Amino acid sequence: MSEGVVHLALFKKIDHTAEALDVLRELGIAEEDMSVISGFRISEKMLGRPMTWTNVPKIAIGGFLVGFAVSIALNWGTPLLYPVHVGGQPLLPVPPTIILTFELSMLGLMISTFLGVLWESIFPSYGPKVYHPAVSDGKIAIVFNCPPEVHEQVHARLAEVGAEWVHRTEAQPL
Repeated sequence: MSEGVVHLALFKKIDHTAEALDVLRELGIAEEDMSVISGFRISEKMLGRPMTWTNVPKIAIGGFLVGFAVSIALNWGTPLLYPVHVGGQPLLPVPPTIILTFELSMLGLMISTFLGVLWESIFPSYGPKVYHPAVSDGKIAIVFNCPPEVHEQVHARLAEVGAEWVHRTEAQPL
């Protein structure tokens, strides 16, 4: 969502909010240009919005692969670089190698999952930083950005579907 002049619409009911999102889509406003703010959790399914995806599984798989590569390097690289033959034992014993490979792979997976969740939780959203005190009182707000030529049409259509308040506002930096 681009920074600058954005619009904020307040709704009392979830049904009106879902209808307003449909109206905004009909008027050509992209999904990434809309944001819903509420004092309580509203699922995407309730509003008819697409499910949001996270990058944590990709980061976790990357961490697993790094852990696996490190374990293979340690389990196979060390004995091949510094061979020590002890009492007829194989240079690369399989059972300890399996255990260490599993443990280091899981360690990489857990560390990367923790860091991935931390990464996604700490960094701010790149949407507009707009808020209205009525959201704390139970209202639902839709923050959106639209082309200047359809401002009045959007405001009129949102009022038709139950918007209690529609206003242009300036996005504030955090």
